[in-house]
Amino acid sequence: MHFKKIAAIGLAVIAPFSLSGCLLLPGEFNSEMTVMADGEFAFSYKGQIQLVGLANLLNDTLDAEGGNTEFTASCYGPEPEPEKQKKEKRKQKAEAKATADAAAADAAIAAIAAETAGTAASKASQEEITQEVEAEVDAAAASEDAAGAAEEAATEAVAAVEAIEDDYSERDCTPAEVEQQKKDWDEQQANSKKEKEQAKKMFAAMLGGIDPSNPKTIDRFTKEVERLAAWNKVEHLGNGLFMIDYSTKGRLADDFAFPVIPRYALGNPMIHVTRWDNGRVRIEAPTFHNDADVSLMSLMGAGSMIPGMSSAKKNIEPVEVKGTFTIRTNAKIMANNTDEGPTDEGAMQVLRWDIGPKTFGPPMALLKLAH
Repeated sequence: MHFKKIAAIGLAVIAPFSLSGCLLLPGEFNSEMTVMADGEFAFSYKGQIQLVGLANLLNDTLDAEGGNTEFTASCYGPEPEPEKQKKEKRKQKAEAKATADAAAADAAIAAIAAETAGTAASKASQEEITQEVEAEVDAAAASEDAAGAAEEAATEAVAAVEAIEDDYSERDCTPAEVEQQKKDWDEQQANSKKEKEQAKKMFAAMLGGIDPSNPKTIDRFTKEVERLAAWNKVEHLGNGLFMIDYSTKGRLADDFAFPVIPRYALGNPMIHVTRWDNGRVRIEAPTFHNDADVSLMSLMGAGSMIPGMSSAKKNIEPVEVKGTFTIRTNAKIMANNTDEGPTDEGAMQVLRWDIGPKTFGPPMALLKLAH
């Protein structure tokens, strides 16, 4: 395994979140927002936030990509022979070939001598008979050569098949082979460990320096968030899942976003309120739904197409995004995407979204404040 491969896996996993800008997701929650026509507002969020489930997923993927943790030697083909035995076999083959070649040469010389003597004694009287005999001999020799060539080809084919079988048949390893394979395996494991550590640091940087395998980074993050004004409760439930109680109020002179945590690059906020001109205010909650572009559950399913992800994902149980989001206002509602539209509660109009598997698109409302 190489660092480039690890990085490619990480980018494949994080790509959907990069496109949507969401590295911070809700779990089970209840959130409310009140916006008055004069610009006064109040906002609360009580429930779960999933912060590093993605980092855990990446780390588990790296562990799954680590390969075998125990060394096993494997050897195939013919067992290697000492060099002395190899030289002796080559010498024996050469001597056998030389003897066979010499015998064939002697036989050829004798045949030529006999043929010459016979021809000289009866050349005049037996010319026609000799021609017929020679023709028969040539035909017999051609037939013998063809048979020999066929036999040689068959022998070579059998030898080739036996060689292939020898190349792919498993056998016991020699001590020297075991030693070399163990050395190579140790080097590969050391390189793999180093590369995974580098990759984990890279992924932690993507999540603002939070390493889910290091409790110290989780504790530091929790303490830094707890001391922020509006964060009434921050409790880590494990695996990057937090239970929080957040509430704030003020005036919408400019934009408002939740959550915004200094020194941590955690992607786009879960709630964003944009103040436009002419008193218009657009409220959006891009993560308050279960669409594929922000859903960890969907990512887990898509992860099966990534090498190593199928074995890693079973260790991760992300929380489904589920809850309610309510907007109360006495301002003019210019647009919204609720299923039922606004309802009246005294002097206020109420927009409500029930977030679950059937939620179509993230909540959105456009209000017009009074001048």
